[in-house]
Amino acid sequence: MLVIPILRIIMESENINEYNRLEELGHSGYEIARGEPDIKGWDIKGKSGTKLAEVKELLFNPSTRKVRYIIAALQARVFGVEHRKVMIPVGFAELHESEDEVFLPGIDISQLAAAPDYVKGEFNQQTEIRIRDIFKEENSSAEVYDEQTFYEHDHYNERNFYGRRFMGRANEGDPE
Repeated sequence: MLVIPILRIIMESENINEYNRLEELGHSGYEIARGEPDIKGWDIKGKSGTKLAEVKELLFNPSTRKVRYIIAALQARVFGVEHRKVMIPVGFAELHESEDEVFLPGIDISQLAAAPDYVKGEFNQQTEIRIRDIFKEENSSAEVYDEQTFYEHDHYNERNFYGRRFMGRANEGDPE
């Protein structure tokens, strides 16, 4: 079994044309590297600390070994739906520094509600562009998306995701 050293691998640009190569981590033969958190089952909370969803799965590109999306099961009591899963670009999420929780500080409920349903194997380039448009910052201007640099956008920046957790480790004196 191969181990994905999430965050620790630096690769050159990743082509969006490989969208059909994204895989769910749980059924891929890969696993989270030792010492890295396995966030499946963790609560996903909004700005106010309200539970919005639960992490069900991670989508990653096996050729670059980079996680691109969190698959989130939305809370029925918040969204009025059951069994609805959506894809959240990994750069919008942040791990809590010490608790097993994921925060979405830059996302509001309306964006999650507008996200298309995730159905395994049924996403494509247009879905990814739609997701990226839904989660873009309110004040940002219209962007032209270059297929060659799609995943270089801050939406997919794993440093955003792991930053608080590793800062917490560094503050405790643990090596990074």
